[in-house]
Amino acid sequence: MIFLQQVKQNNMSEILKGIWRYQQVSRVELVDQIGLTSGTITNLTHELIQLGILRENEAISGNVGRRRVMLGFDPRFYRIIGLDIGRSSFEIVVMDLNGTILQSIERDMNGLQGPDAYFEVITPLVAGVKSDIEAAGYKILGLGAGVPGPIDYDSGTLLAPPNFPGWSNYPLQKMLEDQFGLVTLIDDDARTSAMAERWYGLGKNVNNLVSVTLGMGIGGGVVTEGKIVRGTNGLCGQVGHMTIVLDGKMCGCGNRGCWETVGSIPGILGRWSGGSTIEELQGAIKRREPEALRCLEDTLGFMEAALVNIQNLYDPELILLGGRLYPLLSDYLVQVKPRVQSRLYAFAKDRLRIEPSTFGNSQSAVGAAALLFGFLLAEPVRLLSLREK
Repeated sequence: MIFLQQVKQNNMSEILKGIWRYQQVSRVELVDQIGLTSGTITNLTHELIQLGILRENEAISGNVGRRRVMLGFDPRFYRIIGLDIGRSSFEIVVMDLNGTILQSIERDMNGLQGPDAYFEVITPLVAGVKSDIEAAGYKILGLGAGVPGPIDYDSGTLLAPPNFPGWSNYPLQKMLEDQFGLVTLIDDDARTSAMAERWYGLGKNVNNLVSVTLGMGIGGGVVTEGKIVRGTNGLCGQVGHMTIVLDGKMCGCGNRGCWETVGSIPGILGRWSGGSTIEELQGAIKRREPEALRCLEDTLGFMEAALVNIQNLYDPELILLGGRLYPLLSDYLVQVKPRVQSRLYAFAKDRLRIEPSTFGNSQSAVGAAALLFGFLLAEPVRLLSLREK
């Protein structure tokens, strides 16, 4: 019985991945793509339609005039909640199975620290969103959360996130499960950002990518052969903690001279004496104040070195840049890209793409929802059984 259930799950997974890859596809095309028999595909797609995961879209004409029924994800029944908990803000998104953002709620949390202060604001908002979804007759597939890492994935506990006081050893996954009664997945916010690209964004057709988030901290999510990579201690992709300045400033991670100490928002403002906000620095740059321009040039130099290291370490096809800091730096990427390429292996330099992330400031929240979508594609039978408990 267990063997048959596993076979069913594997076959359903292949069907869902095939439909995700092409957005809309006929049963005949699925037979050619994934190698299952037409009978198996007919039976399993019928079940997935009954479950509200797939739907048959309007028939269209094929190449020889025959009319075909196309299969796609059904946006009418299920909702996914994504939660991004950042060092100075949080965001809640509601998405359907097509990756459409249906609702977004953001709050600034500057001046507040620790889980108690955060969840005093977050809990009633998520509870309200959950209640509204259910009152409208939709089912909730689950809740995903992105948060500054590192994370103990076995227990769903935050370990010691740098520059995020009060959150060390916090059992985030259990707290969210107990509070809202939903299937819950958590991950490092940089990895959720990578998952947003993998499932919904520019990385959909890219097997190897690195997503870099630039904000109050600097994080990275690494996707290799289509799968997120965590490493032995869950630290793979901690690009903000590569050494950029020898014997530099002490970092909260225990290292010195990390990229985060000089290239994050606090790191940049710590090197500029003209103000206390990124917006003030941006204004000073536009006025071409010498100190602000030097600070900008140093920041771009640190980024250049970091991007070269990222390319040499992970060999991605695509590096995506996002986060709260990205808008300040975006106008200068035209300068940084050729400088990065000039420092790479000659045969590989033109293969690398450096692009802005797809979802802007909502990247991590969308990626948090994408954790559940990825779970659905990988283990549909298990996820649907969990949410019914």
